[in-house]
Amino acid sequence: MQGLDWVMQNGGDTLLLVAVDRHAADTPGSYPCRVVGTFSPLEQRFSPVQDDAQRVSRLLAEIGVPGNLLGCAYLRTALTLLLEDPRLGRTISRSLYPRVAQQHGTTPACVERAIRHAIAQTFARDNGYRAALGRLASSVGDRPTNAEFLAQTVERLRLGA
Repeated sequence: MQGLDWVMQNGGDTLLLVAVDRHAADTPGSYPCRVVGTFSPLEQRFSPVQDDAQRVSRLLAEIGVPGNLLGCAYLRTALTLLLEDPRLGRTISRSLYPRVAQQHGTTPACVERAIRHAIAQTFARDNGYRAALGRLASSVGDRPTNAEFLAQTVERLRLGA
C-alpha cells in the first residue's frame, strides 16, 4: 500500500506493529495510525506450559495422529498432564482419564474410547509412528494399548522430542 509506513514500537515488554498513513494527515506532522499486531516475546519465551503443548502437538503430528479426531485433542491434554505429573500414568483409568474428561466436559469412558480410536487410526494409516517412536506393541502388527502409547510418547517427549 502506497503511503503506509510500518513501524515496530517497543511498548514495555510488548512489541507493537503500527501502520502509519503519511498521506491522510489533517495537520503536518500528525499521522493517523493503527495497531496491526502485538507480540510479547517474554510471555512467549517463558511459558513452560505453552512450550509443552507445542512439543506435544509437534510430536503427535510427526507420529501421524489425525488432527481431526477428538482423540487427538484428548491425547494432547493427556500427554501435557503426564509431563506435568508423571504419577498420573500409573492409573490412567482412575486418575488421568477423569482429569482429561473434566477439562473437556465429557466422561472418562468417552476419553478412553476416543484415544483408543485415534491410536488405532494412527497405526492403521502407518503415518510415521515407527520412525518417531519405534515398535510399541508387544507383538508385531498389533497396535499398542492406550497405556503403552501414552507411556512411550511421554518418554519420547521427556527425552527431548
